[in-house]
Amino acid sequence: MGGTRSEKIARGVRIRNYPSGKRALEIQFQYQGMTCKEVIPYLNADRKGDHRYAINLKAEIESTIARQTFDYQTYFPNSPRAKRIKCSTGQITIRELIEDWLIDVERTYPHSTFRCYKKSCYAHLIPQFGDINARELTPHNIRQWIRSRTCTLKSIRNDLTPLRAVLDQALNDDLIDFSPLDKIKVSKLVSRATASSGYQVNPFTSQEINAILDEASDYEMGFYNLLQFAFYTGLRTSELFGLQWRDVDWDAGTVSVQRAIVEREMKETKTQSSNRSVILLPSAMSALKRQKILSFVGGNFVFIRPEQKGHYSDYEHLERPWKIILKRAEIAYRNPYQTRHTYASQLLSGGENPLFVAKQMGHKTTEMIMRHYGRWVEQGDPSQQHVFTSTFGQGVEEAHVMYEISSYAA
Repeated sequence: MGGTRSEKIARGVRIRNYPSGKRALEIQFQYQGMTCKEVIPYLNADRKGDHRYAINLKAEIESTIARQTFDYQTYFPNSPRAKRIKCSTGQITIRELIEDWLIDVERTYPHSTFRCYKKSCYAHLIPQFGDINARELTPHNIRQWIRSRTCTLKSIRNDLTPLRAVLDQALNDDLIDFSPLDKIKVSKLVSRATASSGYQVNPFTSQEINAILDEASDYEMGFYNLLQFAFYTGLRTSELFGLQWRDVDWDAGTVSVQRAIVEREMKETKTQSSNRSVILLPSAMSALKRQKILSFVGGNFVFIRPEQKGHYSDYEHLERPWKIILKRAEIAYRNPYQTRHTYASQLLSGGENPLFVAKQMGHKTTEMIMRHYGRWVEQGDPSQQHVFTSTFGQGVEEAHVMYEISSYAA
């Protein structure tokens, strides 16, 4: 049931019938003591002329095998067996494995992810390991390269992600016997001086927010609305770009975050937990109401560029006016992502529950919140005292005292 059936045409030439209804011509031959079966994808199984071609191709392959001139890769470049044979003879390189893997990544991953992987591959992995035969890449090769890097631990791990995927795929295809990365602990190889990222959470103060918004209102109304909404919702820049009017629930006072625009490409949000419903503070709601006049009628996207240039789709669309406004407000430059950090730090220092803040920002747990914003939790407003709703620990002391009094009286 559901298996593949075959119809014999000649010795070693068959038609394979797949459960899906697809039919393909297959040839069978002996090579290096193995029975090899290969489908010829460019032939039509229902054409007699292609049947004769397959028969002749099989004869040609057997002739080259007899003359010891047969090259599996030439006849069947996409065959997993061809790669295994090439690798077993020490011919397939890390470059070939990477380039083959990138073809699948481009087809199945978001464009921004593919671009990052491709950059790591061509900037670091291929220059360093590309000419090494896959079976000859050792943990020592990789350790030496890691020790030579002068970037952060995070950057090194980002570059190793595609290499790990390539080696895991090669392992699954029996092209290598083990992954050399499995024998490496990256954190033990990176210098303490360069391991940490230099990026700092540097939120804006309330006074700076007001100064920025004052300048933005004079600069352009749509950009003013975008910045005010960013400060009071904590959305990522890509999420601001992808926000559409159908995501707004006016009655509930929320927006649904479910897509992002990265490098002009629409994509899903960063993680599954990033798909969330954000409760709108009054300042965020007022920004939306003003923006509704500018872009609601006849448009999908909430925030649009001035002079009818369409919606925001590239970081550069935001960066230039942002720099102008900060300069006019006489505020030291920080990137626009600090609006997100400002939202988190302001809520936490105001006494909001860290788990609530985490969910508003699209984090699954409070781990990221405590790692980046712990000091603002500690700086919470003393007037914001927590009120316990449970009965746990309440009334115990009074009951104990009453017991002691009654015992004493007795």
